[in-house]
Amino acid sequence: MRNLLLLLAVLLALAPPLTAQNWSVGVHSGAYVFGDLIERRLKPATSGETTGTVTMTLSAATRAGLAVDVEHELADRWALRLEGTFTRAPLTVEIDGSEGPAMDAGEVDVSTFTLPLVFRINPRGALRFHLMGGPAYALYRVTGKPNASGITPLDESSGEFGLMAGAGAAWWLGKQLAVEGMISDVVTSSPFDREDLPAGPGWSVPRPHNVHTTVGVRWRF
Repeated sequence: MRNLLLLLAVLLALAPPLTAQNWSVGVHSGAYVFGDLIERRLKPATSGETTGTVTMTLSAATRAGLAVDVEHELADRWALRLEGTFTRAPLTVEIDGSEGPAMDAGEVDVSTFTLPLVFRINPRGALRFHLMGGPAYALYRVTGKPNASGITPLDESSGEFGLMAGAGAAWWLGKQLAVEGMISDVVTSSPFDREDLPAGPGWSVPRPHNVHTTVGVRWRF
């Protein structure tokens, strides 16, 4: 919530120069799909013989995320957008091939800030498509909870840099209001370090791909 208030303060600071319909503000919401945060592959032995590989993965459940942005048009086809996305979700550990429910491993609160360059494929017409990409910064706040898998994340906060890429479409209902849908993929460094995990084989810390699919509105000034 503190990061959301900070972003809103930035938007309000930019409000005075919003003239000549070169600026717009967007508010969107939709499913935030988390990438894998920690993975462990083990080969359990039964009666001295090795069976198949067991893969345990720490991720977060899919939850709705709120996205707020301000965009400045640079030309007919180009714009620069500052966006903040805010999501909270339970952490879960899933075992590959297991039919049981995922194990509760705590909670993660993620605030993502991106500064993509937007390219409009068709800058005119009622239905307009665009591509976007640029730098990203994600704040992960983790509250871990012990579970039977042995993957217990530490309580910590971590800021990680990365990149984002996405695409979208806007249906303009007039000169000022549009209904917009977008999908974006944010890739950052993992909030976890190998040193934070227990000793033993099979551990890996991948770069998470966090995918956000949203629908919302855009208001042009």
